[in-house]
Amino acid sequence: MYTIGQVLFVVLSKKSQVYPMQVVEVITKKTLKGEETRYLLQGGTDKTSTVFLDEVDGEVFDSAEMTRDILVRRATAQVNRLVDTAVQKSKEWYAGRDPQTIQGLPDLAPPRSTPQLEVVRDDDERATVVLPDGTVAKIKIPSV
Repeated sequence: MYTIGQVLFVVLSKKSQVYPMQVVEVITKKTLKGEETRYLLQGGTDKTSTVFLDEVDGEVFDSAEMTRDILVRRATAQVNRLVDTAVQKSKEWYAGRDPQTIQGLPDLAPPRSTPQLEVVRDDDERATVVLPDGTVAKIKIPSV
């Protein structure tokens, strides 16, 4: 299922955080009852701190894009629910007044994909960025 060296993205249950973890060991145990595979993960730069995948308190995804997609879908659904609830309450509380809406706009939907930008560093203070439509922009990078 996962390979050694693969980076997994964990949406932590107790925090609003996505945490990258790397598969550092795959342990396959064969017994009379069957075969069991466990994955040992390392989080962060501490090579001595590991945890088994089945002990991770969160949802595990095998790509950043998949993680982003599910989080955007969930956020979009929540925003739509909040607005729909507010519209319902406005109809109940203020009978005779239609809630102000913008006609012709669809429900909020997640973006199809995030366009990739091409960035070329000219020097320590400047860079050239090529936008998805081909526009070239020179930007100044503030020193930190």
